[in-house]
Amino acid sequence: MDNHLNAFLRGVIEAITEFLPVSSTGHLFLFSYFFPFQGLGEISDSFEDLFDIFIQTGAILSVLFLYYKKFYEHAKESVSYFKGDADSKVGYDFYRNIFFGIVPILFFGFVLKSKLDTIKSSPELLLILGISWLVGGLIMVFIEWKKGTEHTDSSTHRQIGVKDSILIGIFQCFALIPGVSRSAATIITARALGVSKKDSAEFSFFLALPVLTLAGFYKLYKHRAILNEETIGILLFGSLISFFICYFIIRLFISFLRRRSFFSFGVYRIILGILVILYFYK
Repeated sequence: MDNHLNAFLRGVIEAITEFLPVSSTGHLFLFSYFFPFQGLGEISDSFEDLFDIFIQTGAILSVLFLYYKKFYEHAKESVSYFKGDADSKVGYDFYRNIFFGIVPILFFGFVLKSKLDTIKSSPELLLILGISWLVGGLIMVFIEWKKGTEHTDSSTHRQIGVKDSILIGIFQCFALIPGVSRSAATIITARALGVSKKDSAEFSFFLALPVLTLAGFYKLYKHRAILNEETIGILLFGSLISFFICYFIIRLFISFLRRRSFFSFGVYRIILGILVILYFYK
């Protein structure tokens, strides 16, 4: 397969799966397992590692594009609050919650980075992905089944506070395991705490912005030696594809949640997990 076609397909996969609770990294690992980049020689493994993480920055920039007014307004409110010009803490609380939500995964991601870097080349990668999809799907189905039909008035649901942010951040660390899904870990935890579907999904989006941006640029720095005209072109191409498609996927996802729950995503994970496990043991 031509590398630009490969990058295009991965960009599409990334865009579709990044903010859905199905694990974009797991899907990219699965795709690259069967369709690796060609003709890169000794830098092939390094580029695979870089590409699948770096194109996430393209997808998450769509969050900034879609929610820039929210980020901007809350930034202004935070400045006014600290200057004593306003009593409202809404903007401050917004950024405070994001901060406490990302600290755990940044810490454990740094501490465990050498271990995590070896997982993709593990002969048990498919088994790890399959089990992660299956277990995560079962938990998601159980949570949504237990929640039942959600009331449309979001004011009846719990607002995210500091303790909630920390707890969601801690469970987000499970997403360091391929196939778990950062979105699934944060959404499932938020839903279990009583947060509405929409707020759970959007808080997951907001946590992704700093976490995945830092991860992308860390990988870019780590593999800077392999950057050249060809590899940079493929990286930018894949990132642009994921950015443009993800913009529409997020809008569709939020619209979907107004009518449906996360139950169907749990079922999808269960089916995919079973198929991957069966393939591993074939």
